[in-house]
Amino acid sequence: MNNRQCVYITGGSSGIGLGLAKVYAGSGADIVLLARDQVKLDSAVAICSRLAVHADQVIAGLSLDIMDYDGLPARLLEATASYGAPDLVILCAGVAGNGTFLNTPAAEFDSIVNINLGGSREVARALLPDMLKRGSGQVAFVSSMAGLIGLYGYSAYSASKFALTGMVQALRQELAGSGVSAHLVCPPEVNTPMIAAESRAPVPQTRFLKDLVGTLEPAVAAQKIARSIARGKSVIVPGVRANLMAWIARHFPELFARSSELLLRWRFK
Repeated sequence: MNNRQCVYITGGSSGIGLGLAKVYAGSGADIVLLARDQVKLDSAVAICSRLAVHADQVIAGLSLDIMDYDGLPARLLEATASYGAPDLVILCAGVAGNGTFLNTPAAEFDSIVNINLGGSREVARALLPDMLKRGSGQVAFVSSMAGLIGLYGYSAYSASKFALTGMVQALRQELAGSGVSAHLVCPPEVNTPMIAAESRAPVPQTRFLKDLVGTLEPAVAAQKIARSIARGKSVIVPGVRANLMAWIARHFPELFARSSELLLRWRFK
């Protein structure tokens, strides 16, 4: 029996999830990557295995679909039986969607909300009981700056991430005193395959606003996120410009809203 930290990461085969997996693998933690695509999982496991620092360090991948609400508990029970219950769960799996409100069909809108909110919700629901029974653990929900600030062209995406933000705030109160903590991660744009796919047909106004905040590389974002989780921060916004933007929006909401509208009208008049 070892005393190493055990970390489960959804969406761990690419993007921020893989960036975090590499950080924790290099720190000596046991990691279990959860994603749908077995080929990508195998590649991620191979990458992280090369960073392992212990001969017996667990670096594993388990293929599952976070939207399979009925089958998800059994698959996660299989994971905990094989690799142990997690000390830290990081919920990275999600999708983006860039389109104006009127151009986003209801089915697409609902799908984005269901994946980004429902998938994280159900993984947390399945893994929290063991943490609560043990009296320790952390669950980090990866939201977005778009879960703190509404953004042109992100009506569906922001809806999904704002919902996640509200759920985590409520959950944090429910977990108070239990030894288990909930963390909200709100990065700006990160240079991931998901963002690359979105960029093939961007809404210009969205691109303009995101450029004001800047784009982080996955390795940089992962290091900042991992450090903040270790420090127990409740809300994590990696990036200097992103932090400044979030601060202005929180403390001066009217100024932020009017400034954003004026910038868009000036740039796209």
